[in-house]
Amino acid sequence: INEAHMLIKASRFINEKDPHSTVVMLLLQPGRVSWAHCGDSRFYHFRGDALLFRSTDHSYVAQLVVQGRITPEQALVHPNRNILLTSLGGGDAPKIAFGESEGLQAGDTFLLCSDGLWGYFTDQELAWVISGSSSAREASELLIGRARSMGHGDGDNISVAILKLVNVSQPEPAATPGAKTTLLAPETAK
Repeated sequence: INEAHMLIKASRFINEKDPHSTVVMLLLQPGRVSWAHCGDSRFYHFRGDALLFRSTDHSYVAQLVVQGRITPEQALVHPNRNILLTSLGGGDAPKIAFGESEGLQAGDTFLLCSDGLWGYFTDQELAWVISGSSSAREASELLIGRARSMGHGDGDNISVAILKLVNVSQPEPAATPGAKTTLLAPETAK
C-alpha cells in the first residue's frame, strides 16, 4: 500500500494532475483472513446473508456517523459524502486500517469493492445478492449490472472482488476406502 502511495504521488509530476486512489486488500490464510484498507474502498465479511463485519470508510461523513452526528441513511445523501480523510497519492502518508478474522467456515464470503459499487446498495442488499447467487462470478455480474443501471451512465468506476469459501472434498489414497477429507477452498470472481 505504501509503495502504491509513492507511485501515485510521483505520477502527479508527469500527469499535471493531483491523482488519489483508495485500496482494499485481503490475505487468505489457513483458518483466517487478514485485510487492510485506506479510503472508502470497503471490505465485507458475510456468513450466508448475515453481515459479520464491514470496514469503516476513511471519509468525513463516516466520521460523522461514528460520532453519532448523522445516521447511516443521512450519510448516503450527505453533500460531503465523497470527501476522504486519507487516500493514496496525497501529500500525507496514508492511514491504513488493518483487521483479521478467524474461525472461517464454508459459506463465508468476502466482498472487496469501491464506492462505485457499494454506493448503490445497502449492506443487506449486498448480502442477499451474494448469498443468493450460485457463484462469485454470478454475484459480481449481477451487482455490477445493477450498479451501472442505477448510475444511469454517470456512476463512479466500479472495482469488485468476491471470494466465497466452499467445501471441497478430496479423495483419500486408495489404501483408505471410504474416507474423505473436507477442505475450505476459495471460489473467486473479479
